[in-house]
Amino acid sequence: MRILLTRPAGQAEELGAVLTAQGIEWLGEPLLRIVPVPWDPGALAGRAALLVTSANASRELLQVPGVQRHMPIFAVGPDTAAPLQAAGFTDVQVAGGTAISLIADVRRHADPRAGRLLHLSGFDISLDLGTGLAPAGFAVDRVVVYRAVAVERMNPRVMREIADQGFDAAMFLSARTAAVFCSLVIAAGLVDACGRMTAIAISRKVAEVLRPAGFRWVVVAGAPNRNAVIDAVLQARDEGA
Repeated sequence: MRILLTRPAGQAEELGAVLTAQGIEWLGEPLLRIVPVPWDPGALAGRAALLVTSANASRELLQVPGVQRHMPIFAVGPDTAAPLQAAGFTDVQVAGGTAISLIADVRRHADPRAGRLLHLSGFDISLDLGTGLAPAGFAVDRVVVYRAVAVERMNPRVMREIADQGFDAAMFLSARTAAVFCSLVIAAGLVDACGRMTAIAISRKVAEVLRPAGFRWVVVAGAPNRNAVIDAVLQARDEGA
């Protein structure tokens, strides 16, 4: 099986190493470029807890000199929590992988009277945590720590390989990446070629976004995290996708 990875540079290599260990060939084609946004680390002071909704935001937090490893953090899922836990953060609460699950986790485990929360995020968000938590009495401030910038075109080699059936599948871990892919393959006239490929989607929401690309089959991971996506890849391989 040969799979196209659409993750940003660095993240594709991490994921690819896991696939290689499973005997799966891959090629990385980043469709989003992660660009740090300058922000004031002083915003961390006095917070009851931090809310982190992507591994990219976690990595930006780790760039803060002397950041306290004992501060309470609510991470949207295990992939977001992993960089923090590896760096020695001791109070990381891990939600189920979606913003809705994170809101529920905060409501269960945090006290709105303890103080204001801070959401470290990318520029583009799918759900405003402040709005979601306000009815429970929480006050949430948001700081943008990075932007995910879409590429304008795919590598010509990748487009040729899609056209020539060089990939059995393509993997998508975000709705934004899925939308960028759809726009690029439509513009390049590659929808028919995608009809010979399988898509591996981290969630049903991502699978819905992929509809315009015309994949012949979309496998949805059993949970919104990287391990479940890898399991979905192995399932597709074993079922001859």
